[in-house]
Amino acid sequence: MARVSFKIAPGVRISASSRGIRTSVGSSKARVSFGSGGIYSSAKIGGVRVSQSSPTSTTRRPSSNSFQPKRPSLTQLARAEKAAAAEAQIAELAVLENALVSLHHEDFERAAPVDVPVPPTADYELIRDALSQQMLAGIGRFQLAERKAAKVQADQMAHAEKARLEAEWQRSYRIHCGLAQENWEKLLGHEPEAVMMALEEAFADNASEATCVDVGTEDGTNYATVVILFGSAQMVPERTPSFTPTGRHTTKKRTKADRNAIYVAALASTVLATVKEGVAVAPSVEEFRVVVMRKDSGAATPADFLTPIFSGSFRRSNLERVRWRDVDPIALLLTADEAVFTRKGAAGDVMPISLGGSSGLQQMLDAFKSLVSKD
Repeated sequence: MARVSFKIAPGVRISASSRGIRTSVGSSKARVSFGSGGIYSSAKIGGVRVSQSSPTSTTRRPSSNSFQPKRPSLTQLARAEKAAAAEAQIAELAVLENALVSLHHEDFERAAPVDVPVPPTADYELIRDALSQQMLAGIGRFQLAERKAAKVQADQMAHAEKARLEAEWQRSYRIHCGLAQENWEKLLGHEPEAVMMALEEAFADNASEATCVDVGTEDGTNYATVVILFGSAQMVPERTPSFTPTGRHTTKKRTKADRNAIYVAALASTVLATVKEGVAVAPSVEEFRVVVMRKDSGAATPADFLTPIFSGSFRRSNLERVRWRDVDPIALLLTADEAVFTRKGAAGDVMPISLGGSSGLQQMLDAFKSLVSKD
């Protein structure tokens, strides 16, 4: 991801890259940067730039999924099945398949006010050494009296410079605390841009692409609309982990109905995990409106490449009572408010939902067709 940087106030700049989001405050003479990785402070002293970094436990905590394997996708499952020639690989395939239908078991860290790290103490010795180096640059090695005087002067200047830097960093810290509080209040107040940013950041590492397309209030209910892109049932492997009569790992061919059953369970688990994460990071959202678009690179016609296969709404009040380890994800998916989901035939093929008179869903589909890659 390219680095994006923009100024939001005099002396305050926010930058975003693949490494995360950082905010820097100050001028070219003294600047403090907060964000992922800790605190980075720098100051320009007489043409020499002095910098120091201070990793801290108060930087953004990793979410619980940082300690778990990366969320699987249908693509990973298909690739693993092809490589499952060895017994160990077949066992790995079974683990991946189970993970794919239990994504909703994952716990997500709830949103909280940003804990702005306290600025570090300026390193007196580092400042003194930089000043000494600068002041001794033009004095010969054997000019002992001059060198001694220069060091004394550098020592005196270092104390003043240390105090100046720490005052500047404290000022930056107060500004950053103010911005953090302002952003938190916007999130609690259901300010659309703040809510969308929180959801987009949360969904960024999802194996199945998800994006928030709308935030608002309707009939007194704060809502967010989320679109999930999901693969086709053809990506579910034709073979499933099994055992030989002697107890060795092997694979056996699935029926079409079995493939569809795995596909629907994975779809339901993905939707629930996405909504569950949204509940955690967007405290003002009372209702999540979800649309799932099926992305089928093997579709017979361009019109079938991207089709809506599910829509429904999930209320925070209902989700917070769910026992996630015990719930049937498919049943919960089907009992969502205004749920639309169609299966056909003995094999239970998942069919595109009818757009009917839904101009909003048609517009959403048209917009995504122009944006989604066919790779």
